[in-house]
Amino acid sequence: MARIRFCASCGARLPRSASTKRLYCDDVCRAQAYRARQASERIMTLAMMLADAEWTGDTGMIRLLTCPECGQITFAGGDRRQDAVYCSGRCRSRAWRRRAARRAKREA
Repeated sequence: MARIRFCASCGARLPRSASTKRLYCDDVCRAQAYRARQASERIMTLAMMLADAEWTGDTGMIRLLTCPECGQITFAGGDRRQDAVYCSGRCRSRAWRRRAARRAKREA
């Protein structure tokens, strides 16, 4: 009797005729699992960089890894864009409004 096996990504049932080495039900699940692994590796690398910066007191690196608006750790490039500066759209909008208000005050 063959053992019932499931996709490592979505949990769907694998066909009985599938190879014993097969882990995913299709290419979409395989690609999704790859992207998830890459994102988790980037997050772990950034977390180690932040811990090292806190240990050594590198304020420049700490400033790069935190949101300039709210001070929350951003981990930009982890599960988001590589060049992200703010932790969320809310902080990005808040910073833009603050810059626009300063600009309007200077011009007035």
